Amino acid sequence: MNVEDKLSDITSDLVELEENTTFLERLFSMEPGVLAEVISLSTGLKRENNIRKLSKSLEGKLWVTWLDHPASTYGKGYCTIIFFSEEMPWSSVALYNKQWFSQKLTKDIHS
Repeated sequence: MNVEDKLSDITSDLVELEENTTFLERLFSMEPGVLAEVISLSTGLKRENNIRKLSKSLEGKLWVTWLDHPASTYGKGYCTIIFFSEEMPWSSVALYNKQWFSQKLTKDIHS
């Protein structure tokens, strides 16, 4: 598997897998449009070592940010999550229901 495929797999997992909820909590605690290194938001995750190894194999850094997406055809509460490495260049964009995530977090905290 090449680096681009590994990046796609890891970034998809960060957005999709329940075990990576902490990553999304950290990401959404930032203001929209603020860049963060993926590795800094991945501390303590199950796949942190895989992310660290992959980050070291890049010539630069792997960045992430999110932006509100009020015009989503799916309705209110969606955002786009953008991952990119400037040096490769490589990027990936995910549409995510941030409103659902926030509601689920609130529900889980109060359960």
